[in-house]
Amino acid sequence: MKIALDVMGGDHAPAVTVAGAVQAAREFGIEIILVGPEDVIRRELAKHKTDGLALPLVHASQVLEMTDHPATAARSKRDSTMAVGANLVKRGEADAFVTCGNTGGALATGLFVLGRIKGIKRPALTTLFPSGDGFCLLLDIGANTEVKPEYLHQFAVMGSLYAERVFHLERPRVAIVSNGEEEGKGSELVKETVPLLKADSGLNFVGNVEGKDIVAGVADVVITDGFTGNVIIKFGEGIVKLLLTALRRELRANLARNAALGLLPTVALAALTAQGVPDFLLRLLLGLAAALALPAALLLPGLRKVARRLDYTEYGSAPLLGLDGLLLVGHGRSNAKAVRGALRTAKQAVENNTLEAIRAGVQARSLGDDLSLIHI
Repeated sequence: MKIALDVMGGDHAPAVTVAGAVQAAREFGIEIILVGPEDVIRRELAKHKTDGLALPLVHASQVLEMTDHPATAARSKRDSTMAVGANLVKRGEADAFVTCGNTGGALATGLFVLGRIKGIKRPALTTLFPSGDGFCLLLDIGANTEVKPEYLHQFAVMGSLYAERVFHLERPRVAIVSNGEEEGKGSELVKETVPLLKADSGLNFVGNVEGKDIVAGVADVVITDGFTGNVIIKFGEGIVKLLLTALRRELRANLARNAALGLLPTVALAALTAQGVPDFLLRLLLGLAAALALPAALLLPGLRKVARRLDYTEYGSAPLLGLDGLLLVGHGRSNAKAVRGALRTAKQAVENNTLEAIRAGVQARSLGDDLSLIHI
């Protein structure tokens, strides 16, 4: 297996991208093609132990910057890291391409180089969103601000197949975002889309979901237009930031208090060696210190678990579904751990023949085949 990585993609590239690639190559035992300026890559690789790791270099002289207009840059920067990486996939020299760079640029480059799967009207941006005890796949989150019912139907098909293949969910539950969970609620777009979803025997459509339901774990795949999807994820990021800020504030206050309380055992020990100090006072001091420290000890495991659920580095990368090749996008603020996770997700997508499954699913629908018979 060969996965190409945009070394220059992301706010903290190239240091974290190369570090993440080294981690992934060592842990997963796969070949990771590093795409970017050769001198930059060699300089970063020199900081790591890479003996025995498959980390070939492919030179790319240009970078698609965050300030670039995606469509214009995709056409004009033919030797950008994104263009070179996507072309490796197109030529069959890489099984997938991962970037943490400009998402719009990745979509434009993917369309320009790889094109769409036959039958797909619009590719969709996806993301993993915390939900219930795990996560759900949310799409579209920004590629298509205006959509038609048939586009949403295709998003549902692609999202369902991806969740089935990569996350091994049997008949993933599919839902559509609406302003009410009851059938008949929603915009005209939603009302026109629902019959298409219900009529598709290959989908496990569970109905409408409101915003609160997305995080409640009632669906595995949630579809919406790109405008609404983008608002959902940005609002979610804002809520997470608010909660984490509040938690940090409270933890700092508790730490200050516990620091003062932490002096109690020292005082007690000093009292133990002093003459004429009653034993009951010593026991009181030690008991008070233990009682006040206990809640923090009980809370820490739970807090760590919550932090992991809200940590984007735990979620890997998300594919641009609908492109005729595997192109996955990681978080722009990715650290080395997140880059490693992004490469892990790409590996899973390749191993599970995700692209082939989506192609077959779309083709079956266009031919009117029995979707329950489609297996790859």
